[in-house]
Amino acid sequence: MTKKLPEPELDHAELSRRALADMEEALVEFQLGMDDVIGGLNTAKDAFQMEADGKVARPFGEDTPLRLSDAVYLPILGGEVRRNGERLPSPTFTKRSLEGAIKAGHLDGRLLRGKWTVTILALKAWLDGGAQTEAKPAAVKPARSVAAVSNRERERRAASNAIAREMLASIGNTRKR
Repeated sequence: MTKKLPEPELDHAELSRRALADMEEALVEFQLGMDDVIGGLNTAKDAFQMEADGKVARPFGEDTPLRLSDAVYLPILGGEVRRNGERLPSPTFTKRSLEGAIKAGHLDGRLLRGKWTVTILALKAWLDGGAQTEAKPAAVKPARSVAAVSNRERERRAASNAIAREMLASIGNTRKR
């Protein structure tokens, strides 16, 4: 038989120190865990705030028919539609250019309740087929003649003088009262 060695008896102070050390270790582990949880909550809060502020683009279904007036805001055409409803139109394409492409047979569109509609798939096919090459350059407006410019400036000066005289007359009338 093996004889057990007697365990040294611990005084109350040593037992208290060990219990306190265990509690401090548990506290540190708890604080580290809470820091991870708070970091995750802050990340989620930031993501939700970005979505609530409308900084995240709203997704669209590829087969969803969209009116031409709404299609010009699609990202595929250079526009943007945010979740909060804010919309930025395409700098390149307009409703009229999409209508022209449909009527020319280049873009597949459908007439629903009297409005032309397109899908994202049809727009992709149209863009892949070279939609930008079909765009016509804007017509250059001829410069106005020197006589027309000087006549317009004369009219503006006369109108400005008339407005100034009316204002002075109204000031003079209010002082007499």
